[in-house]
Amino acid sequence: MPDIARVLKEEIQRLARKESKMAVANLRKDNAMLKRVAADHKRRLAKLERQNRLLLSEAQKRRKQSMLVADGDVDKARITAKMVHATRDKLRLSQADFAKLVGVSTQTVYQWEHKEGRLSFRGNAKTAIVAVRKFNRKEAQQQLEALREKKKAKRKRKPSR
Repeated sequence: MPDIARVLKEEIQRLARKESKMAVANLRKDNAMLKRVAADHKRRLAKLERQNRLLLSEAQKRRKQSMLVADGDVDKARITAKMVHATRDKLRLSQADFAKLVGVSTQTVYQWEHKEGRLSFRGNAKTAIVAVRKFNRKEAQQQLEALREKKKAKRKRKPSR
C-alpha cells in the first residue's frame, strides 16, 4: 500500500511540474517580447533626444544669426522711449517678454519707457533692440519660445541636490 501512495504522489508531482512548465513557458515568451519592446523604445528615445538636441542647437544658431545686425544700423539708430514702447506694442509683448528678448530686466524696460529723449544703453542692449525692431509678431513669439526651451533644458541638466 505504501508503494501505491508513493507512486501516486510522484505521478501527481510530475503532472504538476509539467502543467506549471507549460503555464510558465507562455509567461517567459511574453516577458522576452516585452524586454525587446522596452529595449527598442529606449533606442528610439535616445535617437529622438539626440535629434532634439541637434534641432535646439540649430534653432539657437539661427536665433543668433537673426540677432546679428550691421554695426552701421546700430550706430545710426536713435532709440527713444516712444520707440521702445511702440516696438513692444507692435509685437504685442509684455515688458517682461520684451526684456527676455533683449536680454535685460523688466525694470530696465520700464525705465526706458519712462525716460525723456534719447536713451543710452549698456552692453549689447542697443544691438538687441535694433534686431528686435525687425521682428514680426510670429518671429518674436518663436524667439521667446526658443528662450523658454533653452531655460527648461538648462534646468533639466542641473543636478538636484
